[in-house]
Amino acid sequence: MFGFLKSLFLDEKARQAVDARAKSSTPAKSSTPAKAAGKPPAVSSERAELIRNAQRVHKAKRKILDALSDEDRARLLAVAITSFLAEADHLDPDKSKKKPKK
Repeated sequence: MFGFLKSLFLDEKARQAVDARAKSSTPAKSSTPAKAAGKPPAVSSERAELIRNAQRVHKAKRKILDALSDEDRARLLAVAITSFLAEADHLDPDKSKKKPKK
């Protein structure tokens, strides 16, 4: 498929340049030996503790959300979407500019 797109958008000289670059490039080697050997990287004890703590917090929050009724969950979702959109509008520099009146 890429060949079709190349023929559609590139002229002959550009296609040759792309093909030459693809042939000359070699796959990047992994910078860490653990990744190259297929072994997962070692995790420090501090990082492991942070991950366990985050999992406990997530599980506690998940239990709270699971206890909500469908109606309450729908309200919470509506509030979250509304606040997300309000913050997005607040951060959008184009919307903060005043439009000139005619």
